[in-house]
This record gives sequence, structure tokens and C-alpha cells, in this order.
Amino acid sequence: MKNEQAINHSEHGETLLPTGEIEKLLEATTDHSPAERQAEVLEQQAALEHARTAAETVERDDPLARLQASEALASNQAPAPPPDKFLKKQSLSRELRTLQRKESAPARSLSRVIHQPVVRLVSDVAGKTISRPSGLLGGGVVAFLGSSVYLYLAYHVGFTYRPTVFLLLLVAGFAVGIVLELLVRLIRRSQTSA
Repeated sequence: MKNEQAINHSEHGETLLPTGEIEKLLEATTDHSPAERQAEVLEQQAALEHARTAAETVERDDPLARLQASEALASNQAPAPPPDKFLKKQSLSRELRTLQRKESAPARSLSRVIHQPVVRLVSDVAGKTISRPSGLLGGGVVAFLGSSVYLYLAYHVGFTYRPTVFLLLLVAGFAVGIVLELLVRLIRRSQTSA
């Protein structure tokens, strides 16, 4: 105990190590006998010698042996875990910043607005629901043809043109486009499954 106090206190009475640390250090140094320590050292030396001979063999031998040695080293190491959401998000933001630095000032500011999380979320939701290409195409074609016929009839027959008809035709054409897209998908699935 007197030896522990000598280790734990300096000449000026300051504590150098916490009390629990001193016991851990004393236990760590007294756990192994000299024979066990020597056996550990011999094992480490044998492992180093084995690695050294393997490296010399690889240097002398053909490329196939080098490949096998590198595969053996790689199999001993734990595989890297797949990237998680945080790493993917960080990688995306770094790459985005790198690309934005190369753009002109107006394009950079537009890119910053477009790539905001809220704008990206709204765009993804709209891309899956409202802005379907088949719906927009169907709506545009039906609205153009329908309002053209409606305008021709309004001019030649003599009734008043109402702009809400265009919006109704646009919505109806959008629905027709979506239905046609679903039908085409069903037909393709039935052909591939048959």
C-alpha cells in the first residue's frame, strides 16, 4: 500500500492517476507469468515470420500467388459494412456542393432552391402522382382538340365560349391518359407472364 501511495502522489502532493487506474495497472502487470509472456512473444514472432515468408514468396512467385495472398489477407479482415442513410446523405451533399461550385451563379442559386429537401419531396410525390407523362399527354391532347372543336362550334353556332371547359377537358384527358397507361401495363404483364 505504501508503494501505491508513492506511485499515486508526486512530490507536491498531486494525484497522478485515479485510484481505480492504479489497481487496473497492477492487475494487468501481475496477471501473466513470465512463461506466459514469453509464449505470447514467441507467438507474435512466429506470426511475423510467417507473414514475412509469405511476402517474400509473393514477390518471387507468379501473379496468381500474389492474388491468392491478397485474398487471404482480405478474408482475414472483416468486410466493410454497407453505407447507411447518414453516409449516403453526406456523400450526396458533398457531391452536390462540388458540382454547384462549377456552375454559374444563376444556375448555382437555382440548384440550391431545387435541391432543398422540401422541394425534392414535393417533386418526388408529384412525379409519382400528378405529373405522369401519360396523364399530361392525354390531358394536353384532349384539351387541345376538345377546346378547338368547342371554339369552332361557339363561333359558328353562336353560343358563348366558357374557359372552364378547357379545364374540364384537361382533367378528363389526364384521366384518360392514366387509364390508358394502366391498360398498357396490364397487357404487357399478361404477355410476359404467359
